[in-house]
Amino acid sequence: MACVYQASLLLLFTIVSFFIVTESLKKSNRIAMKLIHRESIPHLHQKAQVLPLTPQDRIKHLTDISSARFMHLRNSIDHRELSNSDFQVNVQQAIKTSMFFVNFSIGQPPIPQFTIMDTGSSLLWIKCLPCKHSSSTHHPTFNPALSSTYAECSCSDPFCKYAPNTQCSANRCLYDQVYINGGGSKGVLAKEQLTFTTPNGNTVLTRPVPFGCGHENGEQSESDFTGILGLGAQPTSLAVQLGSKFSYCIGDLTNRNYGYNQLVLGEDADILGDPTPIKIENGIYYMNLEGISVGAKQLNIEPVLFSRRGPRTGVILDSGTLYTWLAEAAYRELHNEVKSILDTQLERFWFRDMLCYHGRVSEELIGFPVVTFRFSGGAELAMEASSMFYTMLESENVFCMAVRPTTVHGVGYRDFTAIGLMAQQYYNIAYDLKERNVYLQRIDCVLLDDYSQS
Repeated sequence: MACVYQASLLLLFTIVSFFIVTESLKKSNRIAMKLIHRESIPHLHQKAQVLPLTPQDRIKHLTDISSARFMHLRNSIDHRELSNSDFQVNVQQAIKTSMFFVNFSIGQPPIPQFTIMDTGSSLLWIKCLPCKHSSSTHHPTFNPALSSTYAECSCSDPFCKYAPNTQCSANRCLYDQVYINGGGSKGVLAKEQLTFTTPNGNTVLTRPVPFGCGHENGEQSESDFTGILGLGAQPTSLAVQLGSKFSYCIGDLTNRNYGYNQLVLGEDADILGDPTPIKIENGIYYMNLEGISVGAKQLNIEPVLFSRRGPRTGVILDSGTLYTWLAEAAYRELHNEVKSILDTQLERFWFRDMLCYHGRVSEELIGFPVVTFRFSGGAELAMEASSMFYTMLESENVFCMAVRPTTVHGVGYRDFTAIGLMAQQYYNIAYDLKERNVYLQRIDCVLLDDYSQS
């Protein structure tokens, strides 16, 4: 059954491919940009190379990164539910745990930026001069005094009330992006023109959009980092400002040099596949997950477990975390099913409470049943073995299931689920904020990239 399903997916790839390539010929000037894998960035990758090379240390490292990101989400959601304000836990955690970065330029003349893509926040903010604690050595800090298109927002500007923790000073709209453990971003809400270079080399300029011009941003240890590109649902978000649509496509996460991961903003976003409704609360996108199957077997999970029915419940797609953090009861069902399949075939690799085995994903898991997350409206995330298991150390032949229970971090989030990037591999994820739908389409990202036409 699993092999038949996989063959069907391959056929679907082929059918959709013709449509994608044909349609993308019409979109040569859309706002499309590469997503930059953190391990392809030289100074970050060099740091990763000094990590211990035992399977245990590799598992601990990846789990710690994903755990930190989950805590980042958890505390962010907690604060928003209490104060109804845009909030992030710790900018250092955002830098250290985010998997993808985005390049663009701001102002006239254009000044290059290197920012974190974040669907969990709704403000684009960057470092601005005069700037405290500015440590960037690879990108010049934006000087608003030198830009001909820079304009500060007054206190009466409609966007001022949507910026985080706004204050008014001399009719200037000031914001304060709050972070636990210090080091937030404080500055002026302003409007500025952005410049995007598309994968095929075209340049696209936007109209002036609101952004946070940060003059006090804490001490950032990553010298390349210049800000955060928020794609949440608040009015200040670029996702709202540039057409209320955006899409991103993720390929092979284990290949740091895979060049086709991309983000598209605006009306020309790749709206493909089956839709599923989303519920927007405090700028967060919640989805309606109805069930999980392993091959033909539907797991015994009550759909209400995934419903948004109060604080610390619901299901989100996260653009930052590597693993999927699954509601406790659902995790237990999935863990037991996977364990029952693999324990009879493979030798366990014991490390804490992780489900790990000796072997190679590409060899031992041929024919492993497809794990499918089924959403209302018919949309699905169908995960083959390469999306369900992460190779911890190739030389040692060890892999682990890339799904963890939310209760690892306490019982408060036992009914919350954050679907991570491993589960989103080889999918185009598209958001339509006006229609309040997310579209899921399984596809090789190379078919969406503009420069594949050249």
